[in-house]
Amino acid sequence: MNICLVHITEMPEGFHDVWFSMVEHSFKKVLRPDTKVTLKPIKHGLKGDNVLDFDNPYFALMDKREIIEAFIEADKEGFDAGAVHCFADPGIREARSVVSMPIFGPAECAMHLACLLGRRFAIIGTNMPGQHAQIEEQVREQGLEGRLIPNGIRFDKEPFVTAFGKWMGNPQLAADSVAEVARECVADGADVIVIGCAGTSLFCSMVGFNQITVDGQVVPIIDSVMAAVKTAEMAVDIKKGAGLPMPARTRNYVLPTKEDWVRVRGNFGLPA
Repeated sequence: MNICLVHITEMPEGFHDVWFSMVEHSFKKVLRPDTKVTLKPIKHGLKGDNVLDFDNPYFALMDKREIIEAFIEADKEGFDAGAVHCFADPGIREARSVVSMPIFGPAECAMHLACLLGRRFAIIGTNMPGQHAQIEEQVREQGLEGRLIPNGIRFDKEPFVTAFGKWMGNPQLAADSVAEVARECVADGADVIVIGCAGTSLFCSMVGFNQITVDGQVVPIIDSVMAAVKTAEMAVDIKKGAGLPMPARTRNYVLPTKEDWVRVRGNFGLPA
């Protein structure tokens, strides 16, 4: 099985293998040996040199278009399934309506997994402007407001722009940061913690941080990228084994006809 993991920025030359060796900590231990994951960076777009670019709606929209193009390319290349390496799930809904393979986002998968593991959950996101409203909307889109604890969207204590560099050098600092906030969430009723960032997820997985114990209570800490990639693998198994449609092709998720595909892509000067 071949799964495409779309990276949301361009990748500097020579950095792909280094970054993937870190990213695969999120899912390598849970996938079958015959499942291969390929990291596909976008060809044009944000470069990751300023993380605050992702909080600008216009910049994020421009980047999302390139993410969708990466999924379209992966579908043509014959990948069995796909996921995106970002908790915002950029491009998932749109690409799902035009590619034949099942694709998944970390946020939707991690939140629903949290609902299977406990009654109430909390999300610990990155300390960046605009993140609360974004995650709040994602929870609402999934219909899970009632499963979130009060004030259930929380953040690392340190701004991401300064924390990321430190975590690259010492991933344990990311785990410690999440653990500090997670204990507060558990005290307020959370049974499960969702890590609301793909980057934070990989740092936590690099040091094996996937649970905390609070007053004898064992609380799962979900790596959201792990949830998305494992869900992608499971979806392919179900699709092949049971013939279940993945996803449902109803209403505006019915794949466009070839004629409509060529016509609309042509209107925007894009190749068919």
